[in-house]
Amino acid sequence: MGFFSGKSGADPFLSLVKASSARKAKAELWLKYYRDNQAEDLLALIRRRWSRPEDFRLFQINLVRKITNKRAMVYKSPPVRSFDGWDQAAGEALYREIGANLTLKKANRLTKLLKTTALQVGWNGARPTLAVVTPNILDVVADDPEAPSRIIVTHPGANDADTIYSDWTATSYQRRDWRGNVLPLAGNPDGVNPYGVLPFVALFDEAPDDAFFLPGGDDLIEAQQAVNVALANLWRAIELQAHGQAWAAGVPVGDTIKIGPDRAVTLPSDGKFGFAAPNAPIEEVLKAVEFVIKQTAVANDLAANVFELDAKAESGAAKEAENRDLLEARQDDVELWRVYEARLFEVLKAVVNTHQPGTIPESAALRTDFGEIGTSMSEAERLDAYQRRLDLGIWSPVDAMLADNPDIRTRGDALAELARRRDETATLGVGGFAGPTFPGTQQ
Repeated sequence: MGFFSGKSGADPFLSLVKASSARKAKAELWLKYYRDNQAEDLLALIRRRWSRPEDFRLFQINLVRKITNKRAMVYKSPPVRSFDGWDQAAGEALYREIGANLTLKKANRLTKLLKTTALQVGWNGARPTLAVVTPNILDVVADDPEAPSRIIVTHPGANDADTIYSDWTATSYQRRDWRGNVLPLAGNPDGVNPYGVLPFVALFDEAPDDAFFLPGGDDLIEAQQAVNVALANLWRAIELQAHGQAWAAGVPVGDTIKIGPDRAVTLPSDGKFGFAAPNAPIEEVLKAVEFVIKQTAVANDLAANVFELDAKAESGAAKEAENRDLLEARQDDVELWRVYEARLFEVLKAVVNTHQPGTIPESAALRTDFGEIGTSMSEAERLDAYQRRLDLGIWSPVDAMLADNPDIRTRGDALAELARRRDETATLGVGGFAGPTFPGTQQ
C-alpha cells in the first residue's frame, strides 16, 4: 500500500484506523479483565438488568489472568540462546540489555490472551529497546499475516486531540496527529524508515491462515463475566437475607412493634409474631459458579481443580497425566516461538547495526533452546530420579547441579560450584561428600 502524506492522506488514513475501532475496543476490554480492572464492565452488565446497580457489591475472582498465565508456558524458564557467527558473551549481553526474557514472557502471556500481538524493537538514543504492542493500539495492512507491509501504532492521549500515530512501512516512517495529518520529524524530513525493514515481529497464538488478527478466546471472557455477575448477585442476596425478617399478624396495619431483648412483645388475642428465616440460594449459586470455573479451566487445557485451595497432594505421574493436554499445547507453542525468536534477532540486527554499524555480523544467526518442563515431583521423587541417573552413568554430579539450580548456565560454572561446596564441606568436617574428581586436584 502506498504512503499517504499531508492533508490529502488524512481521510484515507483515518478511515483505516477508525474501521478497526470495535476490534481495538474489544482488545482493550480484555486487557482490563487481565489487569484486574473489571468493575466498570461488571457495573455495565448489572445496569442492564437492575435499576439501582450501585446497590450491588462488586468483586472478582480473576479467572482470565490465572488461566492465561497457566497456559502461557513457553517462557516458564529462560531459554538458552546460542549465537552462530557472533561472540556469545556479546549476544547474551544484548539480550540482557533489552530485558528479553521478561518482555518475551509478557508477550507470550498477552498473545495467549489476545491471540495476536507484536514485538517492537526501538532505539532510545543509546541502546536498543524491546516492547510488546497489543491489538488495542495496533492496525496492520498485510496480504500475508506473517509479512505485514504496514503497521500503525496508536499512542492515546488524555483526549482525542493529544492522540498520535506512528505509521511504518519497510521504507517509510511518519508521525501523524489525531486528524491523520503528517507531523514534521526533526532530522528526518522525508519520513524515511532507516532500518529498511519493519521494526516489528508479529506474534500469533497459532499459525495464522489469512487474517492478521486471530479470532478466539471469547469463552474465557464470557465465563469471567458470568462468574462476576453471579458473585455480585449472590452477595446482594446475602446482604438482603443475612438476618431473619420480623413479621406480625393480627395487629392493625401500620402499627410498629418495638422489639429487642429488653422488650416484651404485646399482641392482641388473635395476634401472631415471628421471624422468617432467610432462604437465599447460596449453595445453588456457589455450585453454578464452581461448575463454570471448572468447565472453563478444562476447556483451556487446565486441570479442573486449578482453582481449588485444598487440592490433595499427588504423585508426579498423576500430575503429568493431569497436565498432558497443557504440555502438548506447549510443544506446539515452542515451535512457533522458536521462529519468532529468530525473526526478532534479524530485526535486532537491522536496528542495532543502523545505529552502531558493524556491531552484529550480517551472517550471525540465533539458535534458541527451550528447556523441557519437568514432571512435578516431590523432593524424595526428584532426588531418587537424580540418583538413578548418576548410578546408570547417564549423569555426572555436574548434570545434577545444572538441573537443581537453573541459575547456573554452564557446565564450567557447575563444576566450580561443586568444587567450592566440596572444599567447604571438608573445612566444616561435616557430611560424607567426596564429590567428583576435578582436574588438577587430589582426592
